[in-house]
Amino acid sequence: MNAVTALKVAETYDAGAIEVIRVEANLGAEVHGIDLAAPITESTAALLRSLLWEHQVLFFRDTGVDNEQQAAIGRVFGPPVADSIAKRRGVKAEDVQPMNTGPYANAYYGTPWHADATYLEKPYLVSVLRSVIAPELGGDTLWSSGVSAYEGLSQDVKDRIDTLTAIHRPNGKAYKLITDKADLDDYLGRYNGVQHPVVITHPFSGRKVLYVNEGFTEELVGLPEGEGRELLDYLKQRFSQPEHQVRLKWRPGTVAIWDNRAVQHKGVADYGNAQRQLVRVVAAGERPSR
Repeated sequence: MNAVTALKVAETYDAGAIEVIRVEANLGAEVHGIDLAAPITESTAALLRSLLWEHQVLFFRDTGVDNEQQAAIGRVFGPPVADSIAKRRGVKAEDVQPMNTGPYANAYYGTPWHADATYLEKPYLVSVLRSVIAPELGGDTLWSSGVSAYEGLSQDVKDRIDTLTAIHRPNGKAYKLITDKADLDDYLGRYNGVQHPVVITHPFSGRKVLYVNEGFTEELVGLPEGEGRELLDYLKQRFSQPEHQVRLKWRPGTVAIWDNRAVQHKGVADYGNAQRQLVRVVAAGERPSR
């Protein structure tokens, strides 16, 4: 058995009806035997939460899930939240809308590494993403674990960053998605920077998580500018290391659920003009803490 095969170990639940297959060493599991299109019982909800806190990202294939059923999955982890830009355009928290992603579409074509909405005081706790239309080639999503990124740091770096905070802003996202200058200025004034610890404690697993990202983390607090920039760049680059990553090839009907406290993700811009449609719902969370 080679090393990669050895990682794909299976756990069984409920007399073998549910199979959980680890995908990579540090995060990710593919789950078989849970019907996400069926009404979610409390026992199923408890199992989903337990699996997510353990594996950080869960993948489900050929789910047959629709918008209403996907919203129900999100509510397993918390109440729904509307995107901060979409909300300004009248979208409500309970609305479920498709994202047509691509170079000529209404959303991103690829993304930097980011955890969802860390520019909010209370970023989303969990994100649920479903593929409706997938390109034949490309358009994958990658996730990277802040847990393993932190655990792999040297002790002197851990000691240096454990008490630091960082400022998160949505500037890069806003410049891409808001074209009206007055609207842009108002949005950036409203979301002008929130501080989160550089290292947080996961609210359910209790594990330490490196909590900075390329998309929204802009500066470290209390350090000289040059020193802070060098350290922040080093910490962000941890998430580009393959040892911390898992990658998903989308197919229609695939659902990914991820722990937005433990991981960040990146959309890959390699599918040209092919159509790609995803639907996302998110669950609210509390403010991250040390």
